[in-house]
Amino acid sequence: MDGSGYAEELVQSICRTKKWRLPSLERFLYDLLETTIGQDLALLEKSEHQLNQLEEAILRGEVDSYPAKMNDIRGNLLDLRVHYEQLIDLAQELQENENGFFREENLRYFNMFTERVIRLQATVTGQREYVTQLRDLIQSQLDERQNRIMTVLTVITSIFLPLTLIAGWYGMNFRYMPELDWRWSYPAVLVVSVLIVVFCLVLFKKKKWM
Repeated sequence: MDGSGYAEELVQSICRTKKWRLPSLERFLYDLLETTIGQDLALLEKSEHQLNQLEEAILRGEVDSYPAKMNDIRGNLLDLRVHYEQLIDLAQELQENENGFFREENLRYFNMFTERVIRLQATVTGQREYVTQLRDLIQSQLDERQNRIMTVLTVITSIFLPLTLIAGWYGMNFRYMPELDWRWSYPAVLVVSVLIVVFCLVLFKKKKWM
């Protein structure tokens, strides 16, 4: 017994919408099974549209991490794949007609249903591969962004390293450092520091490190 009334609703829907020229048990079962997947194509088209929107957002650089929506779509596709595998097994069992319960000329209905489910399953497989590609695309963009940050930090460190050396050198204040008593010591160190920064910037620009 179906306590939820779902099966009864399906049967009533079939009676209202299906007009059979040659009624048969096999055709009824086909329509019953077909009704269970009647909305799946629209569902898959919706998920593909969502994946396309996610891809556009990723390419625009608007995605900083794995979207929760992508994980939801991936989970739904996994459920659909398992569901379709079970439907294919069921339809093939019916098509085998091991006990001769169904008419041989009507077994084509089960074959038609099997082929339709296989097409839906192929669509699900394609979308699952699409999700994998989007995950790889997000990861590559995150890696590229991290590499750019590391490059900037490396450039900054390389520029300030010689300046730090100069500051440490003249910060020792040894007694016999003649530069300490020279009138132009501070301007000279300032000019040298500026030249070092300019040289590093030109060098990094030439090497395309920035």
